[in-house]
Amino acid sequence: MFGKLTVTKIFCTDLDAMVAFYRDRLGLAVREEYPGHTVVFDTGHGGELIVSKGDKPVHIAFTEADIPAAHAALKDLGATEIVPHKTGERFELTDPEGNHLIFVNA
Repeated sequence: MFGKLTVTKIFCTDLDAMVAFYRDRLGLAVREEYPGHTVVFDTGHGGELIVSKGDKPVHIAFTEADIPAAHAALKDLGATEIVPHKTGERFELTDPEGNHLIFVNA
């Protein structure tokens, strides 16, 4: 496995309904808010659920990845070049259904 699957980003048309569901009904704590656009929930054990307005594929992130090894192993699947990330380095690719996978070394 290339890192830990710790971040999931989903998109929605009704952000208020999604926030009420995940915060009020499921009890997830809000970690960060970007009013009218995005809410980041703490899922426990260092994980995040990011809910954003929009109509895009799902985004999932693997953290603590060995970026050079993961990139070398996945480059043939169309992995992007390795670029800086706020906590280190990252690269991305898409799965067969067009969902975004992000690999980060921190």
